[in-house]
Amino acid sequence: MIKGSQLMGRAVIDMEAAERLGKIKEIIVQRDGEHVAGFIVVHGETIVGTGGTRQMIPGSAVYSIGPDAMTVRGSAMKQGLAELENLPRMSDIIGHKMVTRSGRLLGVIDDMLINGGDGTVVGFVVGEGVRNKLENIFNPQRPQTHGYVRADADLHVGKDLIVVPDDALIQGEPSAHEGEHTKATERTDADSHPWEERALEESTRPSIWTRRTDTPSRARPQTPAEPGLKTETARPIENYQPAEEARPETSQQDREGEAVTIAPKDQSQL
Repeated sequence: MIKGSQLMGRAVIDMEAAERLGKIKEIIVQRDGEHVAGFIVVHGETIVGTGGTRQMIPGSAVYSIGPDAMTVRGSAMKQGLAELENLPRMSDIIGHKMVTRSGRLLGVIDDMLINGGDGTVVGFVVGEGVRNKLENIFNPQRPQTHGYVRADADLHVGKDLIVVPDDALIQGEPSAHEGEHTKATERTDADSHPWEERALEESTRPSIWTRRTDTPSRARPQTPAEPGLKTETARPIENYQPAEEARPETSQQDREGEAVTIAPKDQSQL
């Protein structure tokens, strides 16, 4: 059993072409949450996570997951690529809060456990979240939850919450149960392909996971336009006067003053 976070950045090798394809960037999960559907692999990415080329590799092409690299069969890398784009990622699962049916808050999902032998998703690691970690600093005696929730349990997944059965939590560190759920990942039979066989198995449960981008964002309420605003804007303004006509009219006293001023000037010229 291996954590999904431990696969991030691991090299991917095409064992048939003896070529390094890149490193694992993201894990793709089936909508029913039963097994890994594929991986997103990047090559030539910068240290800040930009640039490079990106490709998807179906889980059925995986041959083995070793301590330093994941080996794949290049001849099987074209199978089922069309559907991988729309399937949820591990990053879509991380961060969901888990609550038991009896109302106990377990924590948040901060990792995923995978059977390295065939790609089966074993469970979801219970994390404490930032708030609980801060509370534990000031209250070390506060009870903490360690373990993982079984992926094959009857989970009810919402946008941010997951309701789990009370018996779905496996207590203790995940590594303590490794021998119970997985076989050694070392391969002895070159003709067997457990990842491919697992991918071809029919699903026995409904779809529960979705991509966060699949959830339509809530439409912002639009303020209804006041009736008649458009009509009033387009309607000619009544009593409109051009700029010249709108100038203040000269009073009769001002005109008489002008006449008085002009008259002496005309007499001097005569």
